[in-house]
Amino acid sequence: MDPITDWPAWIVATLFFGPLVSGVFIYFYFTRHARSWRKGIFPSSLKPTDDNLLEAYLALASKLMLINPKSLKGKTQFINEYFNRYFKLANYNFGDSLVFSLKHPIKVDTVTDWIKTNWINESMRVQLIYFLVGLAIQTEKLTARELNYIKEINFKLGFTDGNLARIIAIYTSYYEGKQQHAKTNSSSIKPKKTFLNILGLNENHTQAELKSAYRSMAKLHHPDNYATESDAQQKIAAEKFIEIQRAYEYLLNKKGKLK
Repeated sequence: MDPITDWPAWIVATLFFGPLVSGVFIYFYFTRHARSWRKGIFPSSLKPTDDNLLEAYLALASKLMLINPKSLKGKTQFINEYFNRYFKLANYNFGDSLVFSLKHPIKVDTVTDWIKTNWINESMRVQLIYFLVGLAIQTEKLTARELNYIKEINFKLGFTDGNLARIIAIYTSYYEGKQQHAKTNSSSIKPKKTFLNILGLNENHTQAELKSAYRSMAKLHHPDNYATESDAQQKIAAEKFIEIQRAYEYLLNKKGKLK
């Protein structure tokens, strides 16, 4: 007697057709996102995972790269190194995702709406601005078209122009510090103007204004805001906040000496 032929028909059908049905379901589940993306729509149904966050990053980064195609190689390297540095556990194909994003430019609103829906915390959203600014200026000077593009995203994510100006100053300070360290093998003091830009102050600021500016920056950028987030998000925040802390301590020390 064949034991299989004695099984109920529904069990036999499940064993034989179950994998096929599952395969078809998985295929349509993933390709429906691709179909939306080809129309320039970032799928709103994507869950808020690190992998999907990186897809959102790539969607916006690819449009930034197309603004200045001459620096595609340097920007591609920056993105790859950024993701490898901060998102080592991400499970996605970087090359395929980037090529797809470059071929099918996304509508900015569909990405920023997804981010605002899934990342309510401003401190999480501001890291995307850090990423885009870093991508734009790491190979050459930020162009007017690149700046306008990032301004658009900055605005759609609910931030002011002042927030973007301070992030640009933070990244400028960060890269200047790396260059100075490489040349002199020491942590040279950066220009006072850069520190003023980081905190959004002018030369004639008072100590009260300095402390108020620092508290305002800390409220949005402090690493403690990411205590419940992934290790990647915490690492990004900690590294960038160092520049804010340096600016504050330098200017506070200068004010103290003037008394």
